[in-house]
Amino acid sequence: MITLYIEPNKIEEFALFEEEMPHWNKIIKSGIHLCLNISDEKLDAKITDEYDPLYIAYNSSGTMKLPVALGGYIEQVKEDLSQTIEKPNGIFVLDIDNDAAIDVQNKMGMAVFSSANVPEDLFSKTFFIELDKNAEIKDGWKGIIHFNKPLSNSLVITDNYFFKNEDNGLNRGLSNLIPFINAYLPDQLEIEYHITVVAPNSKERHNDWWIKEYGKLVSAIKQLREYPINIELVLAKSEIHKRRIVSNYVVNKSDKGFDVFYSNNLVKVKEENDFEYLEIFSNLDNSGTKHFQSAIKLINQISKHCNDIAGYVAVNKNQMDRSIFGCNTDKTIKNRLLN
Repeated sequence: MITLYIEPNKIEEFALFEEEMPHWNKIIKSGIHLCLNISDEKLDAKITDEYDPLYIAYNSSGTMKLPVALGGYIEQVKEDLSQTIEKPNGIFVLDIDNDAAIDVQNKMGMAVFSSANVPEDLFSKTFFIELDKNAEIKDGWKGIIHFNKPLSNSLVITDNYFFKNEDNGLNRGLSNLIPFINAYLPDQLEIEYHITVVAPNSKERHNDWWIKEYGKLVSAIKQLREYPINIELVLAKSEIHKRRIVSNYVVNKSDKGFDVFYSNNLVKVKEENDFEYLEIFSNLDNSGTKHFQSAIKLINQISKHCNDIAGYVAVNKNQMDRSIFGCNTDKTIKNRLLN
């Protein structure tokens, strides 16, 4: 769940100074879940006091969610910032030292900020590129994702055609996966990065074939970064027909899927396609669905699908139509975004 955990004085500042901090004012009024470092009694007093900034913000907005008091939990988090990883879609604006916040960003890929130093344009970046058939993109996926890497520690790819296409016997999805991961993942991290690919076993390969290919995949991924990376494959047809990649604070889209480049030429585009990168707060002015809302819906859908498959595999073991690789030993899903 994408949730903002915040100090009460900071949310009041965002509410009062709309002209000075318009992006944050929009964030708190967007419908995002709000959890305050405050007691239930103090929150009740604020939201019933017509002169309180929180009361004014909530009652003047048709979309702002009523905040929840989570003072005890947030104080625990401030004592041990490593607990933020338990909320992989969480955004934390806390009365902490700025160096401590940056340390958590770098080590854990989490959106943790000192209330004294919040970025005004948080998660507002977008990027779109048309990919022409047979065009050559210098450096392949790195040439597409050439901007600063997003804060992240987990991502999920869902594409019902990801493992369907081949070039001269080479699976295009598997071939594109390694360079995409290399382009997208942060350079440094001090925890395990979680990746899950959700796609059908399109060629109806036997389990032995997938064991071999999965082993190759794990070996190649280990070479990409010094920190550990877990790659999880959930092989089953999904009811989610949109081709999406979702990470902690980003949704990525592609018209024809993410097996963009030829298997044997990973800088040459196979067919006319596109790639779109959308940070969760990049369309707060949109009167329709916000990107953070799309991300929440997508994660919930994928989580249900993957956990249903995991339940089946736990009882029946891997079958041709439903199988999992890289999960926990008890066959539950490992990716923290899906738990």
